[in-house]
Amino acid sequence: MQAWSGEAKTETLEEGSLAYNDEMTRRELLAAGAILGVRGAAAAAPFGRIDTHFHIHRSLPAVVESLRQGDWRCLSICDSRETGDTPSILPEMIAGTIKAHRESEGRLAWATTFDPRGFEVPDFAERVIAGIGQHFNQGAIAVKMWKNIGMSVRAKSGAYVLPDDPAFRPIFETVQKAGRSIVAHLAEPNSCWEPPQGGRTSEWNMVGKPGAPSKEDILSARDRVLDRFPKLRLIGCHLGSNEEDLAALAKRLDAHPNFAVDVASRVRFLQQPARAEVRQFLLKYQDRIIYGTDNTVSATAEEARVVKSLQAVHEREWNFFAQDEASQGLGLPEAVLRKIFHDNAVRWYPGIST
Repeated sequence: MQAWSGEAKTETLEEGSLAYNDEMTRRELLAAGAILGVRGAAAAAPFGRIDTHFHIHRSLPAVVESLRQGDWRCLSICDSRETGDTPSILPEMIAGTIKAHRESEGRLAWATTFDPRGFEVPDFAERVIAGIGQHFNQGAIAVKMWKNIGMSVRAKSGAYVLPDDPAFRPIFETVQKAGRSIVAHLAEPNSCWEPPQGGRTSEWNMVGKPGAPSKEDILSARDRVLDRFPKLRLIGCHLGSNEEDLAALAKRLDAHPNFAVDVASRVRFLQQPARAEVRQFLLKYQDRIIYGTDNTVSATAEEARVVKSLQAVHEREWNFFAQDEASQGLGLPEAVLRKIFHDNAVRWYPGIST
């Protein structure tokens, strides 16, 4: 059950449409356009819906009001996107996210994160645990791990740090004990381990980087975390980075009952000729699939345009899951839609709806 390949993209709301980076191939653009072309009026949603993968880090009252009117909730996720020796922007990001969360009166839940670059410093875990403990007290319901773990951050020896590094174990233990969740964007689509197309290079292309782990190395390290912490809820972003191989993802879901995945920025990988197989996969794992978009709001985005674009993305992707084959959708039963768009979020992210 294969889909075509491409590097990770996010939907940039300030552009008012899907605006993927310049690494996107023409074939990907055509396929993404097929998703956007789901025909027909929006199918009704007889329940509140939750977008579990969102990035809002500032006050946006019009966006919150739009969510309220549409009966949506969102999880705004903080990312530690620092690489190399770039200064951290986490203090400002987290402060802005907390402000947005409080102003939304709970409409926006939030997830905190940590900078992994100091993982070899003796007090690393102690400092991270103190920080996330403070954020839990301020309403954070999850902790994010980003792809710089496995694909960028290195030890003093030059080795890439992987998700199961012993330095992170006390953090996992803390999150598990607190009853919170880990949301993990680890690894990327397969093209990051293939020669760049047309000579174009990407920061995240691992070809030719000495000592770079394979994609499977990174995902296997994540699997070992799931094995070591069986009571820890871990949500793998972007179909768990197995977006191009749903059979492999199925094996991981079967092996790890504490593992679920979101569909953020990967719905296009489900829009493929093997519609029946995709639909069957979603039916079989209906308790483990969580809706999200990876929508990102920039610091300068005009709020009215953000509202319009957000509504469009939610409608188009809802239609893809809800409408029937004649409208280029999957036609999932209402009970399954309720799980993917609401119930699974409540189960895997306790506190998201309060």
